[in-house]
Amino acid sequence: MQLFPLILLLAVSLFSQSPNVGPESGMPNLAQSPDGSVYLSWIDTLGAEGHALRYAKWSDGKWGEPETIAKGKGWFVNWADFPALTVLTDGSMFAHWLTRYPEGGKYGYGIRIASKASGANEWKQTHSMRLEEKDDYAGFLTFIPNAGGAIYLVPPLAPEDGHRKTVRFVSFSKDGSMAKDIELDADACSCCQTAVGRTSRGLIAAYRDHQPGEIRNIAIVRERDGVWSKPETLHADGWKINGCPTDGPSIATSGSDAAVMWLTRATDQPKVKAVLSRDGGLTFGSPIPMDDGNPAGRPSITMLDTKSFLGVWLEKTSDKTVEIRARRIGLDGKRGASKRIAEASFGRAVGVPRVVVSGDKVLVAWRDVGVKLAWIETKDFSDQTGATRPPR
Repeated sequence: MQLFPLILLLAVSLFSQSPNVGPESGMPNLAQSPDGSVYLSWIDTLGAEGHALRYAKWSDGKWGEPETIAKGKGWFVNWADFPALTVLTDGSMFAHWLTRYPEGGKYGYGIRIASKASGANEWKQTHSMRLEEKDDYAGFLTFIPNAGGAIYLVPPLAPEDGHRKTVRFVSFSKDGSMAKDIELDADACSCCQTAVGRTSRGLIAAYRDHQPGEIRNIAIVRERDGVWSKPETLHADGWKINGCPTDGPSIATSGSDAAVMWLTRATDQPKVKAVLSRDGGLTFGSPIPMDDGNPAGRPSITMLDTKSFLGVWLEKTSDKTVEIRARRIGLDGKRGASKRIAEASFGRAVGVPRVVVSGDKVLVAWRDVGVKLAWIETKDFSDQTGATRPPR
């Protein structure tokens, strides 16, 4: 007899076009300021005028008017390699987007960085990475939460044959100029999202590695007192694939607690897993299954409260549809019930769901013929604990 997982339905508030996003909007991303305020960023299509990167802030129970970070032609707009922003303690902000090389090929693009000083009205482009790439790309950038720094993927500095990516860490000065740019890994999977978080011991970053024999395990690097460690395998899944699966890990941190969530298809069996750390990412426990047996992947994880994390992923329900599902996982490793947030069309268009917690609400963002948002009460996930939100 086949046993089917128990999937609980949630009381979800959906805002299909809120805030004021365009009809062909996409690539949503979520960020939080140090005070816990939520920022949604996305790309609007402008027809012959190209594209615009915009954002809005959730404050006092409503979305503010969208603000434009940048707009123009010749952008690289892709479901997997999407823009991001970060808000610093002093209220200043950094954002990034991707633009093509004018005379390059289909995947010739680089990264543009813009900053906005605290109290300023305008964004200024302050830095760029590898805009001269004609047939290759630099991208998959993830900002350090609430800091002027990021990790990203880029071709080796010296030209060579093959399609190899390196992982680099970049930090920015207050004026937006580059302060530091160093290599963390000389050979990584070429088109999976990166992840980075801050713990009480320093930064930790995760990404899909490229190891001998075409093995694509998740790797982790740690920063202590400004020095980055050598890459280590987070868990030896042993996924062998001659190509990039375009599905990277997600990190959530709070103090000495950390979680990493990822997809693997080792032994041709798709699984979404999570590992937990109680010592600032120095060590991690055994993998904990997060999916319901047929995941499409694309995980995102956040701290739910002082005793648990909340993981979101795509679960395949048919050849044409997926469900965005969520599951609570306690610091003790105990799992909550899997809960359905929404259904979406299966494919690239749904993008990579993102999740944050604001006060007593969980916000999930994804794309399905435009940016979609869902608000859920945090208490709907408190089937194992009544813990409160951790202080920011």
